[in-house]
Amino acid sequence: MSQHPIYISVIGGDRDHTTPEGLKLAEEVGRHIAEAGCILVNGGMGGTMERAAKGAKSAGGTTIGILSTTERNQANPYIDYAIPTPLGFVRNVLVANASDAVIALPGKWGTSNELSFAMIAGVPVVALEGWEANLRDDGGKSRFTEVTYARDAAEAVTTAIQLARQNRA
Repeated sequence: MSQHPIYISVIGGDRDHTTPEGLKLAEEVGRHIAEAGCILVNGGMGGTMERAAKGAKSAGGTTIGILSTTERNQANPYIDYAIPTPLGFVRNVLVANASDAVIALPGKWGTSNELSFAMIAGVPVVALEGWEANLRDDGGKSRFTEVTYARDAAEAVTTAIQLARQNRA
């Protein structure tokens, strides 16, 4: 019996809530996900979501977008399977729960919402860049034991895969 591939959600800022560095990082994360043989899941729209999917596609990967709209054609061009929903931002619950692990890139309220839903559901979370400062207290300790921190895209994906496998066991 073959095991299902690992699904990794990539969450982060939309077009209005990201930076050029964040977009580059998203593309690197997507590429590493595909190179590892995993499936990328995200919100299917622009910004971090589009660039992560672009990275995955550049390495021959498979992408799934869980849309906040009922219009399938609003998915970015790098999404293989667009899942329209009438849920708006409530779809964040689905993005967080549809995967074996979540990688959090810089973002705003929608990203923190997805991060929270993943932690509530017990889905392993790996945080990159700006999240570390937000999730640590003044003494440098993590406020959330559910979050693992990574220094770069490759480490984030490797860690997400390890945590997903442990969580499946």
